[in-house]
Amino acid sequence: PRKVDLRPIDDQPIKLIASSFEQSFDPYVFTLLRSAESYDFDMGLQEVKRQVREAAMRSQNLRTAAVAHVLRRGRLDYDANGELLPNTTGSVENHTFDVDANNQNQLNGIITASWALPSTDIPLQLRNLKKRARRLTGYPLKYALYGENVPSYLTQNDYVLDYLARNDRMRSAWLETAEVPDGLFGLTWIAAYETFYEDSAGTNQDLWDADAVTFTPEVSDDWYELIQGSTPVPTTINVMTDADAAMRSVKHQPGIYGYGYVELKPVSVTGIFGDCFIPCLKNADVVFQGDVTP
Repeated sequence: PRKVDLRPIDDQPIKLIASSFEQSFDPYVFTLLRSAESYDFDMGLQEVKRQVREAAMRSQNLRTAAVAHVLRRGRLDYDANGELLPNTTGSVENHTFDVDANNQNQLNGIITASWALPSTDIPLQLRNLKKRARRLTGYPLKYALYGENVPSYLTQNDYVLDYLARNDRMRSAWLETAEVPDGLFGLTWIAAYETFYEDSAGTNQDLWDADAVTFTPEVSDDWYELIQGSTPVPTTINVMTDADAAMRSVKHQPGIYGYGYVELKPVSVTGIFGDCFIPCLKNADVVFQGDVTP
């Protein structure tokens, strides 16, 4: 056999997102609450359960916003208070995932003409992109996550219209949903323009630009991973005999966590919730973050 070198592997230090918040339940209000089902006094147990579910959803929403940012922008930015930002304005801390400039905007000359022009040969641009993706990483492209203007560009395009007119299934799918039909030109098209998050000021921030399309291969651990860190949480709030016993009551909880404890004066309940994670592009070359209107 001919001797060949092993395929290279690198290590990369990373920082994770650590979020945490607490909620205190007013004892005077909760002692008066009744069950919604039986009308018995239950000290607000059902409402506490609902608040716990809402807290878990808050953490999950942060994950969704972070993943969308990484796929669209290839980075995460935070202000001085650690709040997630929609762009680099006011950024004092960031995560960057080294998406090459050739994989952004016009994709190193692949998007040679705007998709807003009916005469642009969009199918040719997509074929050229698929070819480059294969040669760059070996991964075939599968998904296209698109902004709100993209369906209009496609359905007004001379080349795409000819294709849709000859394919009954694609035409019917467009007429039913006004979205890009699944499977068009061999890609799974996903409407990403509905993604948003609410910032600390209560303002809804869009996560996807109207003319943006991000292309990725099938999701796999080879190039993407949601990495979870661990957070020490108590398993009991009881008084221990010594520090050693107290430390043994602490466990490391990966990812999303929550716990509660009782305040004694006056008696009330406080819940602590949080998460520790990062959506990681382990091979950023497989992601193409295009702007289709140069």
